[in-house]
Amino acid sequence: MNKDEVRRHALEVRNRLPQACRREYSKTIMERVLRSGLYGRAKVVLSYASFRSEVETTWFNQEVLRQGKPLYLPKTDATNKRMCFYPVQHLGELREGYQGILEPVQTTSVEQRYAGAALLKREEVLMIMPGVAFDACGHRMGYGGGYYDRYLQQYGAGLTSLLVAFEAQRLVSVPVEEYDVRPSYILTEKTSLS
Repeated sequence: MNKDEVRRHALEVRNRLPQACRREYSKTIMERVLRSGLYGRAKVVLSYASFRSEVETTWFNQEVLRQGKPLYLPKTDATNKRMCFYPVQHLGELREGYQGILEPVQTTSVEQRYAGAALLKREEVLMIMPGVAFDACGHRMGYGGGYYDRYLQQYGAGLTSLLVAFEAQRLVSVPVEEYDVRPSYILTEKTSLS
């Protein structure tokens, strides 16, 4: 199968998971994130607003805000094929953006805020990211737009990236191209973070 066929197959598998299972697995995964040292050390959290059958992040994002950690969610600029993260004070302020995904309304991104300044160490910025599939070698397959890969190519050295996914999304092998960037860690409902 080529990359598009693998992606379609992986999405079909994820979409077939019953909603109750996705909700339960999502809660397990995101609770493990909250208990992890990665989260404990983080001074800034870059997360995402879950969409369709992705690992649900609403509860997690609310908990990050409740704990007083700065939370940033992505906005996608499809015209320029880039993504930046913007601050969120309350999840009610999110509005539909690219592909109908909820996005922040703020205008100053984390990239602008910290541009040119080494204010944070790598372990102090935790990025939680979605994906379509992954494999045992740590490769991740996204939706095909390359937004996370481009972001990690530019900013990956300054953050710790964590792919959250369901175990059903694990493949024997994910087709990889030279510009694909592996996340620092992968977490499912059946794995743990040390």
